[in-house]
This record gives sequence, C-alpha cells and structure tokens, in this order.
Amino acid sequence: MKTLQKVQLISMLLIFCGLTIGCAKEKYIAKPLDAEQISAKILNKNLSDDGFKAYLAKQGYAVSEWPIQQWGLDELTYAALYFNPKLDVAKAQLALANTSIITANQRQNPTLGATSARSNRANGDISPWSYGLDVSIPIVTNNKREIQVEEAERLRDAAQLSVAEIAWQLRSQIAKDLMAYQENIAAQQALSQELNTHASIINMLEKRVELGLLATTALNDAKLSRQKTEIASNLLSSQLVAIRGNLATDTGLNLEQLNTVSIKPIQIDAVLNQESTLLNTPEQLKILQQNALLNRLDIRRSLAKYAAAEAKIKLEVAKQTPDIALTPGYLFEFGDRIWSLGFSSLINLLNKNQTLIAEATNLREIEGAQFEALQTNIIGELNLAYANYQSSLQQMHQTQLQLNFQANQQQNLQNQFDKGLIDRLVLTQNKLFYITSEQQLLRLQFNCLKAAIHIEDLMQRPLFDASKNDELYPLLGLKP
Repeated sequence: MKTLQKVQLISMLLIFCGLTIGCAKEKYIAKPLDAEQISAKILNKNLSDDGFKAYLAKQGYAVSEWPIQQWGLDELTYAALYFNPKLDVAKAQLALANTSIITANQRQNPTLGATSARSNRANGDISPWSYGLDVSIPIVTNNKREIQVEEAERLRDAAQLSVAEIAWQLRSQIAKDLMAYQENIAAQQALSQELNTHASIINMLEKRVELGLLATTALNDAKLSRQKTEIASNLLSSQLVAIRGNLATDTGLNLEQLNTVSIKPIQIDAVLNQESTLLNTPEQLKILQQNALLNRLDIRRSLAKYAAAEAKIKLEVAKQTPDIALTPGYLFEFGDRIWSLGFSSLINLLNKNQTLIAEATNLREIEGAQFEALQTNIIGELNLAYANYQSSLQQMHQTQLQLNFQANQQQNLQNQFDKGLIDRLVLTQNKLFYITSEQQLLRLQFNCLKAAIHIEDLMQRPLFDASKNDELYPLLGLKP
C-alpha cells in the first residue's frame, strides 16, 4: 500500500513538472545591433540593387525600361518607399499591432496547482501522506475577449494608416524637393541668359569708352549689375547641392548615388494649364474640401482611434460582470480520496468599475474633440491654400500680359534696328529688361506650382495622372 501511494505521489509530481516544463516552447534569440553593419547597409544602398529592380517590376516597370533614363516623382517615390528607413519603423509598429490582435484573441491558460504534506499520524490516520492536484479553468464572461479583439483591430487600423501617412509624407517631400530642384535649374538658365546679355552690353560700352564716346560711369554700372547677377548665379549653384542632399535624404540614398540619377525635366506650361483647368473652376473648393475630409489619412486614423476608444468603453462596461474560475481537483488526504469542484468569482461590492468606465469615456471625448479640431483646421488651411493659389495664378496672368506687351515692344525695337533707326546697345538693353521680366514670370509660375503642391499635400491625394494614382493608392493607403 505504501509503495502504491509513493508511486501515485511520484506520478503526480512528474505530471506537474512535465506540464510546467512543457510550457516553455519559444526560446530567446539574441539580436544585438551592429552599428558598423547598419552603417555599411546605409552607405551601400544602390538603385541598381536586384531587390529594388524586383520591387519596381511589381509596380509595373518592365525589364526593358531598366536602367531608368530619367527619374521623376513616381520613380523617386518608389525609391523612397523601398530605401527610406522611416517606413520600416512604421511597418514594425504595424507588425506589433497585428501581434496585439493575436494576443487579445488568446484564451487564458488554466492554472495547475499541487500540494503535498506529511502527518505525524497523531489522529490515527490511515496514511501519513496528503497530496492533491487541482486545475483552475478561467471562463471569460460578457464577450470581453471579442471586445478586446475589436479594440486591437481598430488600433491596428490606426497603425496601418500611420504607415500610409509616412509613405505619403515621403512622396510629398520628394515632390517639394523636385519642385525646388526644377525651380533652381530654371533660374540658373535664366541667369545664364542674363549674364550673356550683360556681357554683350559691357562689350559695347567698353568700345564706346575706348573711343571717348561715353563716360565710364555707365560702364561701371553695367559691370556692377553683372556682378550682382553672378553672385545670384553662384548662390543658386550652392543651393542646388543642398537641394540634392535633401532629395537624397528623403529617398533614403546617399548623395553620391543620387548624383548619378538624371532628373526628369518639368514641362512648366503644360503642368500649369493642367492645374489651372482642374483648380480654377466653379465649385472646385467644395470638391477639394470633400476629398480632404474623406480621404486624408490623419482623419481616417483619427476615426480608427475613436473606434478603438469606443471599444475600450465597451470593454470596461463588460468588466462589470466578473469572470468565473472553475477549479476541479483531486485530493488524497491521509488515506481518503476526495474529488472536488470549486467555483470562484470577483464580487463587485466596493468597486463596480465606474472609474475606469469614466476614464475610457473621457478618452473617447478627447478623440472626438481632436477629430473635430482636425477637420476644422484642415478646412481652414485648405481655404487659405486655395486662395493663395488663386492669388498666385492671378499675379502670373497679369505678369504674362505685361510680358506680352514688352515682347511687342522688343519686336518693334528689332524692326527699328533692322531699319537702322536705333543702335544695337539700345536693342540689347531693352532685351535685358525683357529677360528680367521673364525671370519675374518664372518665379510666379513656380509659386503657382508650389501652391498646387500644397493643396495636394493638404488633401493627401495626388491631383493628376489617374493611372499612376491607382498604382500608388495601395502603397499609400488611399481610396481610389
């Protein structure tokens, strides 16, 4: 008999130890950060990378199109989505949110307990040994687990929209970088033309001074004007280096790699006409507002967070119904064999969860107030941006009319020069005035282009090229 009891005791202990040890399934895997390896990874990013080529192929770029001859907004956006580490951070947070859904859906593990005791048999017990085994089985009531999953899913939706928002911010910043690059190149070309005109004027003035037909004052003024233009040109050249640096940073590439890329030139007049046709129409502001309020990623993310706050309230309300634990057990007590079934639950006498419900409700109110403030702010910013675009467009049209008038004057002077009525110096000086007016028009044109980019940024939605939009929507989390 004693031998049997010992065997039973040892068996129970072995079962208990086996179940405890069997719980350890996953092993810890160390993953230390290697600063040198990460640095090498950053420096070795290359547009010729096979992985990037495969990524572009998935976006619809044929193998015959490689290497890409000219890189525009779409190509550089794809490069940023592939190389920029900001997106990796957001994706890691999304992976965590997806894991949280699995965690929320997990059932609680039962609890296993074992006891062992030895008596001095003072009461004449049949056996000096007492040992028992019990299992506590938790039962979650009132759909708490389903509500936890709902809350985790809404937070996952918010994390997913955060990924899309980071992707949009990369695209938006690259668009601004490209516009700054195009404006710089166009301004340098205009100043180069101005410098050539200055050189012609100075050459003619120098000949007149040598012949004693003109005082040196006019020559010195012309040289001073040329010097100012040269300074402006040199400044643009230095700014171009910084612009390329910003573009490299936003695409996630190093500057040396980006300098090998040929940037696609912009067709200024064509883009301006396209934007004017779309934006300068009746009721367009209402359409822009509707697109912004329905499609902006931060608005959709705010809605997801509000839904999560709603689920949080439901969870705290559900917690008013306490969970139950069933505890079946077996006890061998000094020779007696006892089977038991226990029941336990929290009694909500002192605290019925009102405080946590109120806290969750306040959080929902905060999310709702933030959502309303966000929408109000977006409408205000969009109204201001649209007014700025209209103002820039009007100034551009007025300057264009003035330039057309100057062009007619220039043509009249050319006719007079052809007839010998005026000399080349007068014709060239008037040409310089015309070039200066062209530069003013160029600045206003880019003001319109940048104002349109700002509107696009406020809507968080590309304005044109619907086919490309359809390709970018899944990547940016936008609705078609």
